[in-house]
Amino acid sequence: MSHLKERKEKNCLNCNAEVLGRYCYICGQENVEVEESFWSLATHLVYDIMHFDSKFFETLKFLLLKPGFLSKEYLRGKRASYLHPIRMYVFTSAIFFIVFFTFISKHNDLESEGNNSKVTHTDNGKIELNRQISVLRDSLKKISDPTDRREIEKEIQVLNTILSYIPASETEDSAKHNNKNDNVISFAQNAPKSKKEYDSLQQKLPESERDNWLERLVTYRTIYINQKYKGDEERFKEDFFEKFKHSIPQMMFVSLPVIALIVQLLYIRRRKQFFYVDHLILLIHVYIAIFISLLVYNGFSALYDTTHFRLLSWIATLIGIYIFLYCFLAMYNFYKQGIFKTFAKYFILLFVGSILTALLLVILAISSFFQV
Repeated sequence: MSHLKERKEKNCLNCNAEVLGRYCYICGQENVEVEESFWSLATHLVYDIMHFDSKFFETLKFLLLKPGFLSKEYLRGKRASYLHPIRMYVFTSAIFFIVFFTFISKHNDLESEGNNSKVTHTDNGKIELNRQISVLRDSLKKISDPTDRREIEKEIQVLNTILSYIPASETEDSAKHNNKNDNVISFAQNAPKSKKEYDSLQQKLPESERDNWLERLVTYRTIYINQKYKGDEERFKEDFFEKFKHSIPQMMFVSLPVIALIVQLLYIRRRKQFFYVDHLILLIHVYIAIFISLLVYNGFSALYDTTHFRLLSWIATLIGIYIFLYCFLAMYNFYKQGIFKTFAKYFILLFVGSILTALLLVILAISSFFQV
């Protein structure tokens, strides 16, 4: 409740219904004076934040320490004391992926770069020179003036001379071999250079031997990518994995209703006691707990990498084990079945869930390929 003065008029300013008390029974808006001072606005903001924080930490305590408890409370109708599962999922997943993409993913990329520093430091200059030479050669095809052509040819010759003094690494030699004909996709080194060339080749074939619509779609995309990246395989890989990584949150959200259906099938004999939405609520709480636990796990792992204090490594290991067992504990407490029966259903869920995850990752990779 705010500390603003209550209006004398008894009509709701939001829905115009008659207000019998301080709050409208139709829309819930508080019937207070519209004009408010900066102090009252600031006080209201602080109250809302503190109210959210108290609810959040109360929910978090039960979520992490009593797996399955919040889901049971939700089913019993006790909901006002805790954050709504959907709202909390949106909040925690947003925080998790912001931290993941900002710190964890970049930290792993830096480690990978550190392991391959010899390759990157020796190859970067040469890659850039090759790119400049490629641009100059492309411009040479469009220029007819002899004087301008000679100037560009001299520039290319100078760049080739500089290029010859940079030692080639095994990785670069391999990349050169793979990137011949300006192709960046390993499975399509002999792909046509343009759609026109591809369509022409298809027209020459008998109708029964021509590519189907899917093969044609993939070939068109391959041609587009080869034209876009002009042999720069590293840039293609970077853009592809960037698209792939940033689609993972959508994949996680899509997996929720599908895995809930799997859980419903596992408990099909108790369908009169637990409905589909009940399984979904439990899984939402499980996802939230895993997001938060993974953040804590990565925090302790990062601290151990910095300090090499053995206790931090042990704590991270225990958190990892808890993450693995959390879903089992939530299922055991929520459905109240025997421990062995719950373990059997948990491992079936893990097995089917891993197949589903692999399938979704393949779909995600295909989607990223067509978006890059």
